[in-house]
Parts: sequence; C-alpha cells; structure tokens
Amino acid sequence: MARTFRGRLFLGTMFPLLLVALGVGSALLELVPERILLPALAREMVDQGILIARLGTMLPEIWTDPGTAQAFLEALAIQQPTQVLLLDPKGRLLAVSPPGGFAPGDFAAGPLFERAQGGAPAWQATLRGADSDIAIDVLIPVTGEQGGRPGYVRLLRRLLDVAAGLRTARRLILGIIGIGLALSGLAALLLAQSLSRPLQQTAQAMAAAPLEGLAQTLPEAGPQEVRLLIRAFNRLQARRAQLEEARRLMLRGIVHEFGRLIGAAQAALHALQGGAAEDPALRRELLHGMSQTMVHLTRLLEDLAHAAPQGGPLPLKRQRLEPAAWLRERARAWAAAARMRGLLWQEEIPSELPCLDGDPERLAQALDNLVDNAIKFTPPGGCVTLRAGVRDREVWFQVRDTGPGIPLEERPRLFEPFYRGSQEERPGLGLGLFLARMIAEAHGGRIEVESEPGKGSAFTFVVPAAPEGREPVC
Repeated sequence: MARTFRGRLFLGTMFPLLLVALGVGSALLELVPERILLPALAREMVDQGILIARLGTMLPEIWTDPGTAQAFLEALAIQQPTQVLLLDPKGRLLAVSPPGGFAPGDFAAGPLFERAQGGAPAWQATLRGADSDIAIDVLIPVTGEQGGRPGYVRLLRRLLDVAAGLRTARRLILGIIGIGLALSGLAALLLAQSLSRPLQQTAQAMAAAPLEGLAQTLPEAGPQEVRLLIRAFNRLQARRAQLEEARRLMLRGIVHEFGRLIGAAQAALHALQGGAAEDPALRRELLHGMSQTMVHLTRLLEDLAHAAPQGGPLPLKRQRLEPAAWLRERARAWAAAARMRGLLWQEEIPSELPCLDGDPERLAQALDNLVDNAIKFTPPGGCVTLRAGVRDREVWFQVRDTGPGIPLEERPRLFEPFYRGSQEERPGLGLGLFLARMIAEAHGGRIEVESEPGKGSAFTFVVPAAPEGREPVC
C-alpha cells in the first residue's frame, strides 16, 4: 500500500489519528476512574462521615460502649454499599453497620490511620475481599466538645456496583474511539481516492497521447495540483507539435533549397555537355552560375551546421573594424537587390562611428539575413531603410521595411531555428533570424524588434563598441 500515492496518503492521514486516538483513549481509561470517579465518590463519603462524626459528638457514650455505638449506627439506617465503622481512639472496632465482613483490630495501622491522626479526613482506594475488588476507605477523626479525640468514623465502599459502570464506560470510550477511527479511515480513503483517481486518469491519458501529429490536450479538471500537472502536459504537447512542425518545415525547406540549387547546377551542366561549352561567352556565364550555386550550397551547409546544438559560443575572427566605411561598402549590394525587386532603398549612415572589435564576415552575414528578410517580405513599391548610430557605447544597425509586419502571436518564436510562421511559402530554411541572433550574442550584443501589423518591421542589431582606451572613432 505504501508504494502508491493513495496508500501513502491514507497511511499519512491515519497514522497520526491512530496515535492520537490511542493516547486519548488510554488517558481517558486511566483518568476517568483515578482522577474523576474515585475522588468524587471519596468526597461524597467524606461529607457523609463528617456528618456522622458531628452526630457522634452529641453522644459521648458511643465511643466507650460498643452496644450504644451499634445502636447508634442502626438508628442511622445506613444502607449498602457504604459500610460505616465506629472506632475508639486506638482504632479498635466499636460498631459496624451493616454488620459483617470486618474483624476487630483490623483498622489501627497503615498510612490512612497515620494521616487521620493529624485531624483531617483521609481516604484511599484499597483492595479488599477475596475477589480483590477496589474499595474506597475513608477515615474521619472525631473531635470532642472538650477537644481530644474520642474516636474515628470509618466508611468503606466496595466498588462492586461501580465496576459494571466502569466497564460500560470503558466499552463506550473504546467504541467511540473505534467508530471515530473507522469514520476517519473511510474519510481518508475517500480523500486518497479523490486525489489518486485524477492522477491515474491523467497518467493514463498522458501515456495514450500520441507522440506525433497534432497536439492532443487534456481538459483541466480536478484539484489544483492535478490541473497544474495537466497544464504542464498540455504545454509540452503544444511544444512537441511546434517542434514537429519545425522539423517538417525544415525538411521541406532543405529539400526545396537544395533541390533548386542542385537543379540549377544540373541544368548548367547539361547545357555544357550539350554543346554550350563551344561558345566561350555562354560557357563563362554557365560556369559563373555554377560557381554561385556552389557558394549558395556552401552557405546553406554552414547555416545548417550553425543551427545544430553547439558546446560553446559561435567562433569569431575578431579584428578592428571601421563600421561606417564597412557598412557603406556592404550596402551597395543590398541596394542593388532592393531595386531589382522594385523597392525604394534609403540609407542613414553617419560619417563617423566608434570602432568595433568584431568578425566582419559574421557581422555581414547577420545583416545580410536582416536585409534579405526585409527585401523578401516588402511588396513592390515599398521601402527598405538602412540606418546606423551609437548610444551608450553601443553601435547599432537598423533595417526597417514597410512590409506586412509580424503578427503578435508569432513574435516569441521569431528567433527559433527553422521557424517561418505564416510566411512559410517563401523560399528559405527559416534560419536567418536565428543565426543573426547567434552572431549578435557572440559579439556580446542583441537584436531588438519593433513591428506593427500592416506598417512594417524594424530589426536593430546592437553590438558594443571597442573598449575604452582605444581610438573612439575610426
């Protein structure tokens, strides 16, 4: 039972209750007779004995004449179960009522007699009789009108009539404890089942959930902890579906891109084999196209290699870089590509910018990806703007377009590898933004995104300037 959640919850609930019930039951069984019942009976007998002693002081002869003493007790008409004895000052028996059961000379010794000699009533619970039943023994010292100690009044009450009540009380206490434990056990079992059943159902549903295809979520029901577990599972299912979709898009993109480039290379090769090699100009054009195709294939392979998990940061070949001149030189090719797509190209590059310690090829690769995306997603007649600047010892490069913008729900996944969102019909592998962010982070920088649906997007590539102590401007 302790191996299951339900069993552990049941035992964890019942074990403390069992200990408490045993402790309370034992305490009640001990305290009721010793601390409640016996003292109450003793006080009652003490009051009765004090009353008899006061009556006895009015008849001094009963403490010297056994016959008078016996007549005095008989006149009191004392009934069982209490037995009254009159003792002389030395503790010898003078009279007893009702008679029988006690022999003269049995009462002048013991701690009870010693305590009563001090003048105060004393009592004790003792064993009496052949059956060793409990009896309450009360001794009341009698004080004469002239002082002195004419005798003692002793009351004995065997608890034969109380024993049955004690046994009934014990059975009642044990019964109440047993019923309480049974009800507590039933409640603990129901509670354990109410918690374990949703967990079992959730575990079975998780085990039956497919590992491929669309995400199948579970309804959030049950206790709060179970709902949190189901919520976490649903998030994992959604993430699994996203990764599966990314894998599907990746494979489709790889097949498309490599197929397109390899197809172009094969077409050029077939043309050369078919006689185009005899024409020097055509041969040079075809060979140049094949060379460009190989460059694109090499770039794709590098992008895929960078997208794979790595054990450390992206390796860089850092050198001193003059950002303004470097950016203007790179911008020529970007401007030509934009104009070929029917776009307006604008530049806002300051004449002086702080020097950078960076890898120019990696930086160019990152900005290539940002500009390529801006050109790709801006419709003809739109505008692409390249800007640069400096703030707080950081150099920034911004590429802004007037395209459709990025939907709000797609922004958290923009930099995931192979993610292309609602624009997946466009060519490419969906690695551009991922690699751009990797390059920015490798330089100790970041990429900031601003976008408004219908009004375009702006990607800002930020890298730290060269450390203090060098020329601030190149």
